[in-house]
Amino acid sequence: MTAKITLHTSCNQRPTMTALTLVSFLFLTMMAWTTSAQGGIGSCCRHISNTTVRRENLRSYYIQQQPSCQLHAVVFTTKKGRRICADPSNSWTINSIDFLKEKNHVLQRSSN
Repeated sequence: MTAKITLHTSCNQRPTMTALTLVSFLFLTMMAWTTSAQGGIGSCCRHISNTTVRRENLRSYYIQQQPSCQLHAVVFTTKKGRRICADPSNSWTINSIDFLKEKNHVLQRSSN
């Protein structure tokens, strides 16, 4: 007498696992794409610096906002490539933004 062993797998189980895997893959792909499109989490300021430099040493700035990054800050880049994360409401920050805007305006006007 020979015993036959038959394995029964549910037909519903395999499509559910495939769908779950696909949804997980799509979610992770979207998260990676969003993070890289926003400059990556590593480029976000994690704290505000009290560092002030002479405005003439500043090259550019951009505003870091939520929800891309947890901290709302103005990020200055110096001529040496250093980043300074500044409080947007600080008077040094406001004056430095105005200085860079005026400097850029003068450069645009002189090139025309």
